[in-house]
Amino acid sequence: SHLSNKKCEKDGKLSGRKGYCWMKVEDVRADRDVKDGAHSESLFVNEVKNAPPLDLNLKGLSICDKVENDKYMHAKRMLDNVRDKMESAKRNHRSSLKLRDWDKYEFYKSFDKLQRGHVARIKEINRRHMEYRHRGQEPPSNQVVTGIDRIHWKDLSLEDFIEKYQKPEIPVIITGLVDTWKAMKNWKIQELFTGKYRNCRLKVGEDDEGYNIRVKVKYFLNYMRYQRDDSPMYLFDGTFDEDEVEAELLKDYEIPFYFKDDLFNLVSEKRRPPYRWFLIGPKRSGTNAHTDPLGTSAWNALVYGRKRWLLTKPGTRKRHVKGYELRRKSEDGEACTYFSRVVPRILRAEAEKKHRDMGIREVIQEPGEIIYVPGGWYHAVLNVTDTVAVTQNLCPRVQFLKIWRHARKGRKKMSQKWLETLKKKHPDLAEMALKCNLDDGFEWKESSKKKKKKKKKKRKKRSSSSDRDSGKSSKRSR
Repeated sequence: SHLSNKKCEKDGKLSGRKGYCWMKVEDVRADRDVKDGAHSESLFVNEVKNAPPLDLNLKGLSICDKVENDKYMHAKRMLDNVRDKMESAKRNHRSSLKLRDWDKYEFYKSFDKLQRGHVARIKEINRRHMEYRHRGQEPPSNQVVTGIDRIHWKDLSLEDFIEKYQKPEIPVIITGLVDTWKAMKNWKIQELFTGKYRNCRLKVGEDDEGYNIRVKVKYFLNYMRYQRDDSPMYLFDGTFDEDEVEAELLKDYEIPFYFKDDLFNLVSEKRRPPYRWFLIGPKRSGTNAHTDPLGTSAWNALVYGRKRWLLTKPGTRKRHVKGYELRRKSEDGEACTYFSRVVPRILRAEAEKKHRDMGIREVIQEPGEIIYVPGGWYHAVLNVTDTVAVTQNLCPRVQFLKIWRHARKGRKKMSQKWLETLKKKHPDLAEMALKCNLDDGFEWKESSKKKKKKKKKKRKKRSSSSDRDSGKSSKRSR
């Protein structure tokens, strides 16, 4: 692995040809910036399959022309540390997959060329879709793939959003709202790497026992730059509000006014199911087709990069969306495999039908855009480039009953507390929930665990009372 010092600039600014990754090396014993106490330099690493560690012919370790042995050894140790951290995370996240098999399909070789074609196709579909909208016409309903409405927030009032998209449960992309966020500056890759969030430990997956796997942001960003994995690890953290530094992420964005009517705000943070996530997605990472939990809706704001979305209307069968019948035995269920191999087969199968019932919609999300996904819509996401985003789930008032039916089964304790709060603050919704329970013949039943606990308590009381009675009788006999 060879690094040329021509790629370095003064003042530690990042530069270099496309395909190089970088990493900040702290506490380097250097003469530069000693007065200010800033011992930090930028390091570039050639994007090769086995990098890091580096070979002994490494050059240009710092912005200085001369490379000293202590600087080289320190940089090599740091790079080895990154490699060890990420390899450990990989093993724990997918224990059944050997490290050498993370890139066995070699998607990185054809990914960019393949996705350029798909991006052009999807953009053309959405351009035609908006042409129909501007004419006041409905797009043809029997197409294999249709687009999604894209509208600027100044042209979409809250009332229009509720009537056109929330009530009929139709996805939409809203532009212009993210432009004023601090995140547009603070969440750029270089800022995340050098700023206050670089040492935050965020979730990148779970192990076989369900425990969270956490990695520092600076390690993950360096991995993101040199990785060639078919399906890279995805930083997807929903607990960033628990740490003082990480909680600063909440100040970098604000909930759009379309989504502030969230009835789950009446539930305490402890009771409420996970609902917001900070995302850093390397190229080729993503999520397979799924619906959001409890029938909730979601919005996703993209700050950096480009995402490809595929959505299908509510009621579509899971096996059709995921392509179980079209997937081969050797293919995994990861997002890159799904989009690269399974989706083309799904589109071909849908094109052969006379009645196209999946209602497939595809769209490319650009930086600064927010996509709204109503509850019940299957959606899959592929990161076409490295991305940074934030997403939240919500319970809008117009979809309360639909979400209530899911919550009372999936979150019994939460829904009971939720109902008590609704009786105080929104009695009309509480009446709707109670009426829904009566109409559906629903009753909260105690779980088998609770029943067992109660039986144990009763046995203990009986045994204690019998012991007392036996003690009293023995005293009388004496």
